[in-house]
Amino acid sequence: MKILIWSVAEACNLRCKGCNAWQKRNFFDISNLNSFVDELKKNRVKIVSVTGGEPTLHPNIIEIVKKLKDNGFWVHIATNGTMPQRIKKILPYIDAATVSLDSDRKEEHNEYRGVDIYDRVIESIKLLRGKVKVLTANMLATGFNYNRVGEIAKFFNENLKVPISMCYPEFDGYVYEPLDVTKEEVMEAFKYAYENYNKHVFGNLRTYYGEVVKYLKGEKTYPCRAGKVVFYADYEGNVKPCFMKDVILNSDGQKWKDYENKCNDCMIECFREPSIPKNFEKAMLIYKIWKFTHRR
Repeated sequence: MKILIWSVAEACNLRCKGCNAWQKRNFFDISNLNSFVDELKKNRVKIVSVTGGEPTLHPNIIEIVKKLKDNGFWVHIATNGTMPQRIKKILPYIDAATVSLDSDRKEEHNEYRGVDIYDRVIESIKLLRGKVKVLTANMLATGFNYNRVGEIAKFFNENLKVPISMCYPEFDGYVYEPLDVTKEEVMEAFKYAYENYNKHVFGNLRTYYGEVVKYLKGEKTYPCRAGKVVFYADYEGNVKPCFMKDVILNSDGQKWKDYENKCNDCMIECFREPSIPKNFEKAMLIYKIWKFTHRR
């Protein structure tokens, strides 16, 4: 099953540490939507994760997700959750959502994201819960939260009634400000999640958490299959193996080139988790999340 991570908006309304997306203002040209959707179908994509920047900033985001949904794709959106009214409008056309929330402490999340938006994020999570099939609150492992995964998971599970998913920080990808966390601290966060997987409701595969720990220890992991089962598309419609590669797979037309990935340079969840060949574990995770977020 092929998955596309599609950045429809190279723009953001936050000032997150390590990211300069807020300095840009580039959006996918909606006049190319029909041809791009046809391209996805020709290449047998089944799941499209709409992301950014912040995808809800795209002036035609409703049209984009509706087009995807009408064409039979499983539609996921990765959002910072700051625009609940826009999220409400796209609800009929999305199957899954991931909302960024880095802490149970309002001041910590706002400090890292650079804007006072915590309450709006909580509103978006509550709006989405029970309305989409799969919903998680996503925590980036960083300097202020790596040693409090259990506390934050408990808050997400008990107060917000959603699973906690964890995002691996790409140490070489932060262009705006150095990342305030060490690899040892990231390992501590993911090791806790792996060892306490049944103590909380997590939104990632347990195998993925274990893979991160092994990767940081220098041990053998499952190979990355970015460019084979999971792909990245930028706001111009260029399809690449991932957002760390400049190889354009659709440079000669709509049929994507075969790509042999020999890279093991990161453990970014968007590409490494789909690369794990454990379909039963994936199916059980989806069911667990659905059951947890739809209970009364």
